[in-house]
Amino acid sequence: MDKNTKEMLAEIQAEAKELNARIEALKAKIAQYEAMAAEEAADVPADFTDIELSVGELPEPIPVEEPAPVIEAVEEDLPEAAPVIEEPAPVIEAPAPVAEPEQAPAPKPKAKAKPEPAGKPFAWMLDVPQVSVKNIRSAISLQDRALFIKTLFKEDFALYDSTISALNAMDRVETAADYIKENFPDWNLRSDVVYDFMMAVRKKLG
Repeated sequence: MDKNTKEMLAEIQAEAKELNARIEALKAKIAQYEAMAAEEAADVPADFTDIELSVGELPEPIPVEEPAPVIEAVEEDLPEAAPVIEEPAPVIEAPAPVAEPEQAPAPKPKAKAKPEPAGKPFAWMLDVPQVSVKNIRSAISLQDRALFIKTLFKEDFALYDSTISALNAMDRVETAADYIKENFPDWNLRSDVVYDFMMAVRKKLG
C-alpha cells in the first residue's frame, strides 16, 4: 500500500470516528428530550371535565356598544359654476406649395453599332466539332440547355424543343443557319451563347 492510500485510509477512519461520536451525542439528546416529554405529560390531567371553575374565575360579560346616532346630511347651497368662455379656434395656414422637381434631361440616343461585313463568316461555321452525335439534344448539357432557354428562347421551353426537332431533321449546317436567321432575326450570331448552341448543332450536321 503506497503512502497516498494510507493517508486516505487514515482520513476516512478519522471521519468515521467523528460520525460515531456525533451519533452517540444525538442519541443522548434524544433520550433527554424523551424524558422531559414524559414528565410534562404526567402533569396534564387525563380528563379536562374534572377542572371546575369558581364563580369568581368566570370571565366578565363583554359590554355591547350602542350604535352611533345617524347624522342627517344637510344640503348646502353650492356656488354656481363660472361660465365657460370659449376661445376662438386657431387659424391654420395653408401649407406652401411644394416645388416640383426639375425633370432630368432625356438621355441621348446611343449610336448604333456599325454592322459587320456581310461576307465575314461566323466562327461556328468555321470551327469543326471533334465529336458527332445522332441527336442534338445529347450534345447539349443540362446547364447549357437552361442557358439557351433563358437567353435565346425567352424562357419558352416549347419553342426550344420545336427548334431542336426542326434542326434534327436537317442534314446540312447551311440549312440550319438559314433556319436560325429566318426564325430568330434578333439573335446575335457572333455571341458566345449562339456559338455554343450552333456548335452543338454542328455535332449532328457536321
